Amino acid sequence: MRRSLLLLASLATMGAAPTDETSPQPVSVALAAGPAHDAVLSTLLRPYADATATALATPPWDSSADGLRKLLAGHGADLLLLDGALLAQLCRTQLLEKLDWTALGAAGLPRERFAAGASSDCGLGAYVSATVLAWDRQKLVGWPGWPDFWDVAKHPGRRALHRGARGNLEVALMADGVAMADVYRTLRSADGVDRAFRKLDQLKPYVLWWDKPDQPAQLLATSKVLLTTAPADSLPDGPAAHTGVQWAGSLQEVTSWARPADAPHRRGALAALVTALDPARAAIFARATRLVPATKAAVAMLPARDEQGALAIDEGFWADNGDKLEARFAGWVSK
Repeated sequence: MRRSLLLLASLATMGAAPTDETSPQPVSVALAAGPAHDAVLSTLLRPYADATATALATPPWDSSADGLRKLLAGHGADLLLLDGALLAQLCRTQLLEKLDWTALGAAGLPRERFAAGASSDCGLGAYVSATVLAWDRQKLVGWPGWPDFWDVAKHPGRRALHRGARGNLEVALMADGVAMADVYRTLRSADGVDRAFRKLDQLKPYVLWWDKPDQPAQLLATSKVLLTTAPADSLPDGPAAHTGVQWAGSLQEVTSWARPADAPHRRGALAALVTALDPARAAIFARATRLVPATKAAVAMLPARDEQGALAIDEGFWADNGDKLEARFAGWVSK
């Protein structure tokens, strides 16, 4: 997905003109494939379509530059579900509609309804996902943290990390003793970035790299790794899974609803959002996943979960520095 971000700036003026919103056309929603895909459709979107007899189109997600151009060009999608990095990039390049929070408040979606960090110029928070430390409980007893992830002498075995700088630099610094509150301050200096890469150097000989969200669970299930980073919602649940999940020190990221700047069906998209962001419905969605709702009322309906010390991904930092850090990481990992 992020490889195409540099190609998007030239697309800002290529949108098609909006069509008549009174025409009986379906609401079109584009969301990437992944563990949450089916739950988003079944619990958040289809109830609106069923209640209003509105056809719900789900065009295939395509993260290439041409695919995103089609989704954003006014005939591809009325709503998008975007991770924080892509939301920030598309909002900066004016490819997403800037939200009118006064109008949204009148429609029942006031900004204060959302959790901290879950509302922005272009995004309404749908849910909060987490990247966690996961391990094989049959082979490692206890509750390891990031320093244990690096301690191959105490806990011998392969590790798995996502193939990318985002998330790995933060984890490396926490493993090296940097307090969570200081992670991004440290990364904003050249010395801090060098420190993170030096820490990754220590672990590199023991690492298998994963690219798709379902791979960490597979690596654990087949005993190819002892510990891994993983999207929490991709991991199996229940005692038979033998998978440990460490929430402390997890990396949290908001996934948001957004509208392409030239999307045609404004009223239908807003009505679908009101249904999708209903607190009771969002709580049902959360119970079916390891995802946290992004609205305060929905969170209040769920049992409290111990997420002490979770680190929120700094989207501003990655929007400013992501390209150069990902390029450095790609060169580093290929050596």
